[in-house]
Amino acid sequence: MMNQHEHSGIWLPEPHTHDETYADRGEHTLDWLARCTNQRAIECRRFLNENLALLPKNIQEYIRSKAYHHWKSTFFELMVARVLQELGATIELEQTNSEGRRPDFTARFLDETIIVEAVSPVFNSDAGEIAKNRIPLFRIIESNIPQGWRVGIWKLPTIGPNDSRKEFERAVKRMLSISQPNEMSEAIELSAEISTGVIRLRLWPGKTKSRRLMWEAPITAFDNSEERIRYVVKRKRSQVRSSDKPVLLAIEASGISSDFHDFDKALFGHTYESYNVRMQLEAMGFRPDGVLNARGNKPSTYAGVLAFLNVGFPGGPAPVLYNHPRFMGNLPKAILGLEQRRYDKASNEIQMVPAEANDFMQRLNFVQT
Repeated sequence: MMNQHEHSGIWLPEPHTHDETYADRGEHTLDWLARCTNQRAIECRRFLNENLALLPKNIQEYIRSKAYHHWKSTFFELMVARVLQELGATIELEQTNSEGRRPDFTARFLDETIIVEAVSPVFNSDAGEIAKNRIPLFRIIESNIPQGWRVGIWKLPTIGPNDSRKEFERAVKRMLSISQPNEMSEAIELSAEISTGVIRLRLWPGKTKSRRLMWEAPITAFDNSEERIRYVVKRKRSQVRSSDKPVLLAIEASGISSDFHDFDKALFGHTYESYNVRMQLEAMGFRPDGVLNARGNKPSTYAGVLAFLNVGFPGGPAPVLYNHPRFMGNLPKAILGLEQRRYDKASNEIQMVPAEANDFMQRLNFVQT
């Protein structure tokens, strides 16, 4: 479904029909915002409309045209553009460099001009695929929740998008064909084994406003944040290498447990410890094997990396500037006012410079409800 308000004067008008239901599984964020009237949806529309309206008209059109089919990356581009503005930049969209490439933004500060390429790579794609495959299973369980009971999931079988779900549906219907609870009823656990695995549910008495699961089985996945950060730094070099201004690569890390230490390791390197056969510590130190510490005498493609964590409606921490060790040029004073991390070759360590101010993030007026 295309966003019906994509070309109206305001990006996301208030819906006319009362509907306070939360987003269904798999429902696009913009579809939910086009219909929902609860307070969170009102706040999300307010946030998107306010921030979009502050951008130049051509960037507004760019964001609106991409948002439906590339929601995650476009939302991040919107946030990067607004952060640059709040830091004092005038921004321009996709200026062509000498190779005909078009990095995302040119940011003109009073003292310096920089190029910013924004990228929001997919982290933990295996976990995302598992979650996607579980949506039909959740719906089957929710459609069979017995009257008067609340349901949570401990375990689910592995059923792919091309596998039949009939056996699963029959088993769930049998499991949940139970009587309404009374005042003496207690929580119960139900389990069944089918050809694709085990179903384990927990039920306890109680009324709910909607037929939704109270919790869902956790997904165990390897967090690949460091690997993905390294990959995107290498992949984006060709996009910006011929730019005539210093280039910052803005990366959003949105893995299951992503944090700034993943950027430390991916960009600068790793701490290590070595032990002898008696498990006695013999050595410890820092191995500068990060992607920005690659050996070479050529000028650096990037001036550095702007690291963001899990950008979303509630906001997040202010970005951190990772300086490229071989960059010898100048960056805007406002950018240097961010928290900085640098690799110092002499001491073989990562040095941190505290931020001068983070109040610019508050000015984006994130969603509070």
